Amino acid sequence: MKRTALILIILQVLISCSSKSNNVKADAEGTITYKLYYETSEDSNPIIALLPTQVEYKFQNNNILVLSEGYLGFFSTKFISKFDEPKSSMLFKILNKKMNYEFGNKEIPFIYNKKLATKIKYLKTDTIIAGYKCKLAKVSIEDIPNPINVYYTEDIQLKNPNRNTPFNKIDGVLLEFETTMNKFKVKFSAQNVSLAPVNKDEFIIPSEYVKSDAKTIIKYLSNFK
Repeated sequence: MKRTALILIILQVLISCSSKSNNVKADAEGTITYKLYYETSEDSNPIIALLPTQVEYKFQNNNILVLSEGYLGFFSTKFISKFDEPKSSMLFKILNKKMNYEFGNKEIPFIYNKKLATKIKYLKTDTIIAGYKCKLAKVSIEDIPNPINVYYTEDIQLKNPNRNTPFNKIDGVLLEFETTMNKFKVKFSAQNVSLAPVNKDEFIIPSEYVKSDAKTIIKYLSNFK
């Protein structure tokens, strides 16, 4: 009788642990905060001092919002992608100029220099980043001689989490990776993952952002080089 009771207790604990694991994977709302590390130093290029040092990646109902802001708010970008809509938007604020660049859900915007992943090698190596178990993928990118280490987690359930990026084939939320944005090589490293609710209004494009083409935005960005 005691042995039966013990077995039942063990089964209950195992079921409870399994349920908690499933709950973690089912979470589809929250914010990931990344710290940014630039390969170029401020001494080599003073513009580095004005670039963002932190990025927030917010998600809710498979919608994605990525927000970054430079020194004193002179420059900011906001990527908004709603899962059920055919287009995504990149919002740029440069001083008092506010521009909205729209592109298809399968398109990689010009800030990534349109470099695509040509080969992805998935490895069994696991590591913990921001409290989440991550897998490692070595990603080969056009015009980059050595593969990039990309760490991603499958414990946050989000459909197509890397849409509109060179890593769109990786089915997991990225917690550490390198990329080139606006010709600057930068490393993203997740510092915190919060599963607190996200305000749905953050995914609305403000009316003061005027639709612009890539050529116009690149012209304004060039003034910061």
